[in-house]
Amino acid sequence: MRKNTVNRPSDMQTPASKNVGWFLLPRRESSGRNMTIVVQRLQVGGDFDDHTHDLEQYFYVTKGRLELTIGGEAAEYGEGEFVFVGRDVPHSGRNVADGESELLIVDYWPADSQDRIGLD
Repeated sequence: MRKNTVNRPSDMQTPASKNVGWFLLPRRESSGRNMTIVVQRLQVGGDFDDHTHDLEQYFYVTKGRLELTIGGEAAEYGEGEFVFVGRDVPHSGRNVADGESELLIVDYWPADSQDRIGLD
């Protein structure tokens, strides 16, 4: 059985963007090396810049409220809401809550993806 927690120092920090994250399942440890599970916390005013990657992402809001812009369309998502981001689709986000917001993120690399995130 594999066990992990966010009750430890974070695996990634982006102080300028006011967010931190934990790899609960790093890509190297997934059976096909094609998936990660991440918890990302954004402080008040926290964000992540517009970017793309050759993978599919699934975001589940576990706390707070986030404005996510996916493929040029902005929408707000709150606790319990789920959103899909397709391959190579530009996306960004920012915390619009009065307190901390949190996402559970599943990254999935299709078999033909050339993306090396988490392997190098």
